[in-house]
Amino acid sequence: MELLEIKPDKRLIKVIEKEKQTDIICYFFDTDEYASPFDINMAYDAGIDNVLPYSNVKANYVPKLINQLIFSRKICSRTIFFVGGSKTNEADLIAKNIYHSLVAPFNFPIIIDPRGSHTTASAIIATMIKAIKNLKNKNIVILGTGPTARILAILAARLKAKIVMFETLKNVNQNYINDLNFELSEKLAQDFKNLTIYCNSNDIIDRFDLIKNADIICSLVAPGVEILPVHIIKKLKSPKLIIDGNMVPPYGVWGLNPNDNNKEIYPGIFGIGALIIGNLKYKIESLILKEAMKSSIKRIFNYNYAFNIALKLLNLK
Repeated sequence: MELLEIKPDKRLIKVIEKEKQTDIICYFFDTDEYASPFDINMAYDAGIDNVLPYSNVKANYVPKLINQLIFSRKICSRTIFFVGGSKTNEADLIAKNIYHSLVAPFNFPIIIDPRGSHTTASAIIATMIKAIKNLKNKNIVILGTGPTARILAILAARLKAKIVMFETLKNVNQNYINDLNFELSEKLAQDFKNLTIYCNSNDIIDRFDLIKNADIICSLVAPGVEILPVHIIKKLKSPKLIIDGNMVPPYGVWGLNPNDNNKEIYPGIFGIGALIIGNLKYKIESLILKEAMKSSIKRIFNYNYAFNIALKLLNLK
């Protein structure tokens, strides 16, 4: 870029070369075979100049990779690290290894949002609070145990809700549940007492019995699966709030469409659809990306940060 400097006393015009500001680069580390196009699109739409995806990233290789990525850039370069993927424990380790591998003056922000779990769970919890004000001692049933369900359980337990997680897939055995119990007990510490996890391996648990006493039901099962059909919905006693995370028809809950916002789908049964959650999730992730673009310090943007943004967006904080 060229600037003109004019010195009227000497009638001199001097051309000054101004160094071009470096582009913002986002290094996207995904634990899966294919890097998520969702998060890549989000990064570009937020204004990041270049997104460089890495697939099948393993935490143990991160320190070597970080050395090559940061030392090849200028000290004042604008760099962001984004960690995604469906392997949530590996994603946690990757984010930690990035953080500990960054050395001054190469201090850059790190975003962690494996498969959108941090931002989506934050959007769901904030939407719950907007609908019923206080989650303390509320009975919440989460149908599903994937990445978003796990973060949702952590946030809800910390707000002193009573949570039941239910894995609906029949090929999941008790060993899976034991591992999940161990993982969440480490993350929740004393709040783990507010959480119970079941699986559907032997049809031991009736789905209706599981949800009949819930104040809030959250469906986070596979796309295109109606987990709560009409005969279950019509047996439920009000009041209840149901949230569906499924955008692919058939939707997860009978009578609940993606754009329904606290709509009464059956007498006393209110529902919030996936599009309402998705729109808020989009805003949360976009704001995190934009905040990371302005950041010049080493920090991790995780579900705690995402949840605070969600509360602000819904005027709850």
